[in-house]
Amino acid sequence: MKCFLCDYRGEMQIKSSVENRNIFKCPNCSVQFMHPQTSEEELNQIYSNENYPTCSFDKGFENEIIKMKRKTFNNILNKVISYCKGGNILDIGCSSGILLEEAKLLGFNPYGIEISEYASSIAKKRIGEDKIYNGSLENAPFKKNYFNLITMIDIIEHVRNPIDALLKAREYLNITINSNGGGYCMITTPNTDSLSAKIMGKRWLHYNSEHLNYFNIKSMQKLSELTGFKIIKYGTLLKTMRLNYMYFQLKEHNNKLLSNFVKYANYTPLISKIDFPILSGDFYLILEKI
Repeated sequence: MKCFLCDYRGEMQIKSSVENRNIFKCPNCSVQFMHPQTSEEELNQIYSNENYPTCSFDKGFENEIIKMKRKTFNNILNKVISYCKGGNILDIGCSSGILLEEAKLLGFNPYGIEISEYASSIAKKRIGEDKIYNGSLENAPFKKNYFNLITMIDIIEHVRNPIDALLKAREYLNITINSNGGGYCMITTPNTDSLSAKIMGKRWLHYNSEHLNYFNIKSMQKLSELTGFKIIKYGTLLKTMRLNYMYFQLKEHNNKLLSNFVKYANYTPLISKIDFPILSGDFYLILEKI
């Protein structure tokens, strides 16, 4: 077995198995990856489905889950605003454009890339037809050295080749010496060193057929070095969730025990309307182009 990130060759520990595909851990750089990867046909079926979790709740109008996600995205953007105060932002994997709406309110000029035709159609209504590209990062028509900030929120774990993805993102980033700042990439992704990963082991909720690669800070440092970035800040990410959304996520991952507990807790009117800050096993990283 060969590691795609550090080229290590040799035996690797199997951390989990998803639909008869193993998830291996490299003993050298700590990256984890699915082998063999989920097929292109299977992934296209997942992302083209209107019921795909990232957009099934979003028909283009405000609701409780949209408001919940706005809080999470505001939390994410506020972590990078001290480095990059405005300018052009590109959200890779922008889904229905909620983060870009929040970025616009903060003074950014928003653009997005989204592979799902359904989600991108909603994003175009929110942000503008000419601002959203429906397709892959590799084929996106945007100018090089154009963006002050790129966001990849829960995306890097989905891509087949994270090295190529970050190299492409780097091409789009500028390095500006002005009041806005520039050359930054904000990434959020599941953390294999998180408490939830350690507690749940092979049953960790983030182990699924859509996630092809898994990182911790050690493997992200290696990825950054290979792609011309340096990590300037990282930390645990809190996500805002309501019980109905937690139930949906747990049910999707066949966690019957926890999903049933959350389901019955959600019957309590006062509790069901609370936005809970949840440690979901993710972390954020701010990368600077060098």
